[in-house]
Amino acid sequence: MSASPVQTAEFQQELQRVLGSESFRTAEALRRLLGYLADAYIAGSGRSLKEYSIGRDVMNKPEDYDPRVDASVRVQIGKLRQRLERYYNNEDPTATNRLSIPKGHFALAFEPISPTGQPAPPPPAPPPPSINGWKWGALALGALVLILAGTLLTLWRAGRVVAPSAVAAPGDLHEFWRPIVDTKRPVVVVLGSPMFVRLNTHYFRNPWVNEWKDAQEIPLAELSKLVKSNTQPSPTYRWTPFGEAAAAFRIAVALGPLKDLVLKRSTVLAWEDVRNSNLIFLGPAKFNRQIPDLPVEQDFVIEQGAVKNLRPRPGETKLYQKPSAPEVEDIPEDYAVITRVHGTTGWGEVLVLASTSTEGTWAAAEYLTTPEALEGMMKQLRKETGSMPDNYQVIIRSRFKSQVPIQTEFVTHHVLRPRVHQ
Repeated sequence: MSASPVQTAEFQQELQRVLGSESFRTAEALRRLLGYLADAYIAGSGRSLKEYSIGRDVMNKPEDYDPRVDASVRVQIGKLRQRLERYYNNEDPTATNRLSIPKGHFALAFEPISPTGQPAPPPPAPPPPSINGWKWGALALGALVLILAGTLLTLWRAGRVVAPSAVAAPGDLHEFWRPIVDTKRPVVVVLGSPMFVRLNTHYFRNPWVNEWKDAQEIPLAELSKLVKSNTQPSPTYRWTPFGEAAAAFRIAVALGPLKDLVLKRSTVLAWEDVRNSNLIFLGPAKFNRQIPDLPVEQDFVIEQGAVKNLRPRPGETKLYQKPSAPEVEDIPEDYAVITRVHGTTGWGEVLVLASTSTEGTWAAAEYLTTPEALEGMMKQLRKETGSMPDNYQVIIRSRFKSQVPIQTEFVTHHVLRPRVHQ
């Protein structure tokens, strides 16, 4: 249903004020996107907007454009949402009407603002209808329910086709991610930080050494002499492996439109962050020193290039290890561990994506932001009651081509027990 003439006039006036503001005057791409969403609002088709159509109509994407791979539409929608908020906060804080894009949606919203700065309250309810009015109202309500059901079914089917991430269709936050994102706690994405040894202008890394106290295993004197370093060797944590960086990007694309994310290196993550935030760790415990302190008994741990199963069950092995030798650069497959801890005392929501290889961490992020894969994993985890366990670990196996994950499958899982402090 399209807007009324009076509302349309107010909407267009507000739209022109926004487009003529300092915040939007030079932002041509955002102006074009806002104009497109405004046309859909006036026509009453905003709720049926598709990511694919926005990409084709506004951003000139090719016909074979795939929103599951190209996240640029969601990125631009997020930028437009933030730009509108900045405009009303800085340029027009006393506005009586406001344009916005609710998180998780593509449709533009238009609402009056009360003098307190909050959305105006809804109008008072009409008096109770007569008996005849009730009958007609019931018939109208029944017709409306059928129309809405058909519309929602169509949107759901379309969302399943083009869903780019685990947040699926706009406005439908997935059960797996909701406890992490739909909260007042900040969400901190923690990048694992491997240790390098700096020798003046040269850098060296031993993959088995990630703490300076273990540096005696590295022939520092010989290395210093070899590179003719005139400074003492020192540790540095300036780089992040590619897989962890790709995983952070994937998660930002999936969750960024719904929640502001904070990015931190594990070496600067404070225990205050741990207590007050929901955390997504990327990389194994040797890069993220906080992981061994999780308040659960972890059954799967990554050590010496393999996933160790500390409590194997029937049909499971004690060691999950990639088939290639450590010196081989292009690995055909590898294992990763997904660890989930739900709201344990002293911690918020915690998610850990870790592997024996940097490519494996990337594959784990792809797995959890692909709806079909995520649904398959949760089907394996669900209890007979249909609920999910609070704390668990999952092992997945991924195959790679040229260090890019191309296929990932569920292997096994364990429900974890709370840690008992001695």
